[in-house]
Amino acid sequence: MELQYVLDGETEFMLLEPGERESDLEPLKVRLAACVEGRDLSYLVVALDGPAAVGYVEVSVLPYARARRTGHVVAGVRAGYGGRGLGEALMREAVREAQARGMRRLELTVMEHNRRALALYLKCGFQVEGLRRAALEVQGHRIDQYYMGLLLD
Repeated sequence: MELQYVLDGETEFMLLEPGERESDLEPLKVRLAACVEGRDLSYLVVALDGPAAVGYVEVSVLPYARARRTGHVVAGVRAGYGGRGLGEALMREAVREAQARGMRRLELTVMEHNRRALALYLKCGFQVEGLRRAALEVQGHRIDQYYMGLLLD
């Protein structure tokens, strides 16, 4: 959670603005415990530099039978760690884990002007499936998002 707070302040590419993220750790503890116990198909991959988390990929899976084979991806890497292949390694591990769990699809959204992330997702096999026009507002500007998907089988 500390990494997410840092990323919220470091970049405008994350969905939440600084101060918007929930500070109560209890819901996160419950979610992580459910994942560990196998009651939830969602999972988290974290990159560490010593004791500090510097990047993550979270894959959320809805608990409904019809949606259990699709994961929604959220990822972030600290600004100082960009360009080192960390994002690609995290995404590849998230894909590997999704396949091991029998998932069929991963999906995500990315702001249209976030060219670095877009290039990463394309490199990892995601395809642009649609454009969400004026989906977000960032510092008074309407921002389009690409909707992207990766079929795993």
